[in-house]
Amino acid sequence: MKALKNLGMRGSWVACTAAWSLYGGAAHSADGPYISAAYSYSGYETRCDGSASCERRSSGFRVAGGWAFSPHWTVEALYLDAGRFDASGATSEGTIFSGRAKISAVGATLGYDWVFGGAFTLGPRAGIAAVKANFTPGPPPAVPGGATTTQFLGGAAAAWRITDAWSLHLDWDHTRARMNRFDGDVNVASLGVQFGF
Repeated sequence: MKALKNLGMRGSWVACTAAWSLYGGAAHSADGPYISAAYSYSGYETRCDGSASCERRSSGFRVAGGWAFSPHWTVEALYLDAGRFDASGATSEGTIFSGRAKISAVGATLGYDWVFGGAFTLGPRAGIAAVKANFTPGPPPAVPGGATTTQFLGGAAAAWRITDAWSLHLDWDHTRARMNRFDGDVNVASLGVQFGF
């Protein structure tokens, strides 16, 4: 009787393990396209040399489309709106000026994901982006400026698969932007959803 009980317990354990393995396979077995959208919280090390107030934090959004090569590799094209930032500086004569900086980027990355427990993934991203920085001047002597530059785009992504199609997504993207000969780091944290076809 005891042997039958032990056999039953072992059978239940094997069945649970097999079901979990099948769930994990279902969660990450399908290659194919996906799209995602997210709210972003951003930081830009904008110029802040004058006595005018600066704001180096903002909010925006992130949209992306990509292809998952199960179970680890992804390629992704993305658009980042990092938001608007208050910048200030001083001319060579010491005159203070200020204005607003808007940062956006279009890029592509290659990613590698580690799979944990069948439903959770985490991994790095690396690629390239065209980063646009626009400066809208305040009162004179500030003048319009900005540039679109090609920059390295790196970061990381974590996802929790809710169903076969839907996932919660957390992304961190890092790049740089140039505004009036001033280069600054751009960091964007995004939380949103992803849908796989």
